[in-house]
Amino acid sequence: MSEPLRAEHPSLQGFLEHSLTADQRRNVLFVSFSQWSFALAALADTAAALHLLGSELSFAFWTAHTPLRDPGWSASRSLARLTHAPTPDQNAETALIEFGIPASAFLDPPVRRWRPSEAITIDAPMNRTQIRALTYHGTPMGRAILQVHPDTETPITDTFFWRRRWVRAAARSYAWVFDQTTALIRERGITAVVVYNGRFLHDRAVSAAAQAAGIAVLYYDAAGIDTDFDLTDSVTHDWSDLQRRMLGLYEQWPADTRDVVGGSWFEERLNHTAANNALFVQAQERGSTIERPDAQCLVVYFSSSGDEIAELELDWSSFIGQQPEALRLLAEECRRRPGYTLVVRSHPHMRMKPEQDLAEWLDAVEQAKPDLHLDPYSKVDSYELMRQADIVATYGSTTGVEAAYAGKPVIVMGPSAYDELGCATFAGTPEELSDALDVHEPGSWAGAVSYGLMMRRRGFLHENVVRVGTDGFRLGNREFAETRPVVMHASNLFGRFQRWYLAR
Repeated sequence: MSEPLRAEHPSLQGFLEHSLTADQRRNVLFVSFSQWSFALAALADTAAALHLLGSELSFAFWTAHTPLRDPGWSASRSLARLTHAPTPDQNAETALIEFGIPASAFLDPPVRRWRPSEAITIDAPMNRTQIRALTYHGTPMGRAILQVHPDTETPITDTFFWRRRWVRAAARSYAWVFDQTTALIRERGITAVVVYNGRFLHDRAVSAAAQAAGIAVLYYDAAGIDTDFDLTDSVTHDWSDLQRRMLGLYEQWPADTRDVVGGSWFEERLNHTAANNALFVQAQERGSTIERPDAQCLVVYFSSSGDEIAELELDWSSFIGQQPEALRLLAEECRRRPGYTLVVRSHPHMRMKPEQDLAEWLDAVEQAKPDLHLDPYSKVDSYELMRQADIVATYGSTTGVEAAYAGKPVIVMGPSAYDELGCATFAGTPEELSDALDVHEPGSWAGAVSYGLMMRRRGFLHENVVRVGTDGFRLGNREFAETRPVVMHASNLFGRFQRWYLAR
């Protein structure tokens, strides 16, 4: 009989007791805007664990109430009611009630005739810098707005101006959530809040309201490949905290299996068998290489997808600059060194990015003048290219930690989730970059493996929720199933119309 799967955390209840004091667990509020089944399963499992620990619970399933539809919204409750087919969040609510949580714990928005409690002034279209500066009661509303784009063709460049109507709607939606959550915290005497991810528009407003009230926040999110969900008392995009978890997990894991489990994450990607990486390598021919230049030192730069790092709350002064500037400096440093050749591999994901973002990146590459540029459509195998390199450089792409696992010296010049693991050399100044290019020693292989271990076993296994099939979940006898296709289709049309109207 095989041993049970080991996750990062052995016990959800134990984690909750460790992360929250008894007083913080006394009266916990869950605010949800998502109808994604995995997110509802994480919410339900955490709520069930807190219920068993004796916490008083409150729930705000407000997917249907926000002025702007949430990215996790997929089905109209009104349409579902007409077809007698509950939405996934309605099923989750019923399941929690059947689990023993009173129906009175599920709350409507407390402010019935809502108006923003602080004036919101948006008189003209705004670019990213102007939006980023928007605040609501001192909280970073603008950063939350920038996490939800009107459409897939919205570029990250500052030369693009977002439509006033869209920015105003997003700002009102953030304000609505902030005010409603603040009122609920005050009226119910809430002692802690649990919310999804903490990065998107509405979830960020919940987190901001809780922080403004001085109460604890827990964030649930997707887990590792082998586990069910993650739950943390640190924001899910705090990469320093995540890396501390990586190193701690590797240290605590049995020495006879940690390299095998962690290494398997890398091997699947190197062999093009990782399902979550298929989109990036589908246009590449496995084993395809470049004709290696006659160079003493071949430096290969793998670009990062810009929109994934644009709105991270980091101390940007600790970096060389934005990615185009980092690439320019790298190219200049390589040209100063006889025998150094620079190859730039543009991220394959750029194939699916807005045309303006792609055009601006290609222009930045042209200005940097590398010896060879492989564009996003190149069929060259990124992993074979990595093996050909003497030094791998990146602004923060996952390729950096993959190269470290492959035993390559790695230089990282921007924000990443592996620059504190010892497997890569961080270069935050031109001087540090110059020094890093003169050193050809690989970093800590164990540090790289700790990344893979976390990617496989991050978070928890469900304790109360049961997985059904590939994407289904059940608490007790109630499954969080999608509603009928006709409801999903009609809801999708409505969502697309709203986005089109607000962005035109």
